[in-house]
Amino acid sequence: MKNFIQFIRLTRPLNLAVIALTMWLMRYYVLRPVVEVNGYELQLSAFYFFLLVLSTVLIAAAGNVINDYFDQRTDRVNKPKNIIVGVHVKRRVAMLVHQLFNLAGLAIAVFVAWKIGIWKLSIVSFFAAGSLWFYSVQFKRDLIVGNVIIAFLAGLVPLLVGLYEIPLLIREYGAEVAAYFTEMRPGEDPAMYFKIMFYFILGYALFAFLLNLIREIQKDMADVKGDMRIGARTIPLVYGIKNAKKITASLIVIAMIALLVLQQMVVSDTYSLVYLIIAILLPLAMSLFYNHRAVRRPEFMRAGNYLKIAMLFGILYSVVHFYVYYGEALG
Repeated sequence: MKNFIQFIRLTRPLNLAVIALTMWLMRYYVLRPVVEVNGYELQLSAFYFFLLVLSTVLIAAAGNVINDYFDQRTDRVNKPKNIIVGVHVKRRVAMLVHQLFNLAGLAIAVFVAWKIGIWKLSIVSFFAAGSLWFYSVQFKRDLIVGNVIIAFLAGLVPLLVGLYEIPLLIREYGAEVAAYFTEMRPGEDPAMYFKIMFYFILGYALFAFLLNLIREIQKDMADVKGDMRIGARTIPLVYGIKNAKKITASLIVIAMIALLVLQQMVVSDTYSLVYLIIAILLPLAMSLFYNHRAVRRPEFMRAGNYLKIAMLFGILYSVVHFYVYYGEALG
């Protein structure tokens, strides 16, 4: 039983739950209201959406397993009491689980893409699986490349929902939307209706990318001793902890300013502003504060934890936006 619990920990279930939650929120609190307020319906069925989420979670779990598999040398230095592979889970078992999870996740992705008639979409899942493998094997040791890969894959999670849903909406309602614009709003681009959906999804994706990029650099600062042992070329090892702190601090400030500007330009209501300040900007400010003060690994991890809080509440803003702008219309 103890080994089973350790195996579950190996997949990082909390991270997987956040992935599933993010995709669910993007579908039902970002895309659905824009679609249903105009009398339309989502085209990807609930079952196929579930399979898409399952596929994404399985591929992410496979990535988590293989990352721990190749991280044993660094983990012996950074977190010797939390090593799972080789202690609680045999190495060959970890590798087998990684392969099975990847195979299942990719098979499901291909099935969904085939059923909706857009084969090319399955390429995204193959790209994600391949990126996670090469990240664990090589890229996480390379300067900046590994950080960008993980941040990009994090941003891909919300974007994936739009990539699967919006083409189906265009296929089903494109002609109707074009006819409406021709009659009621001549001179305007009918594609803007679908672009708006994509832009909202893209906003969450960019938010996830930027904050995960910051988080990855903070993790590199926390893991500097173990990374030094394997000859990794992370930002803190190449440029020094002091400069790495400056980089993360700059990125946090950029994120805070960008969020304030977007709030004023796109969702300028009072509820959104209050939520932004309390639930997102405050945790970001705390991360900035602890990032500046951090010296030891637990302190860098604390800065990262505040960043995770900001990420979670950033995604949960979709619920606030739904009730402020669509709650009355859709009930």
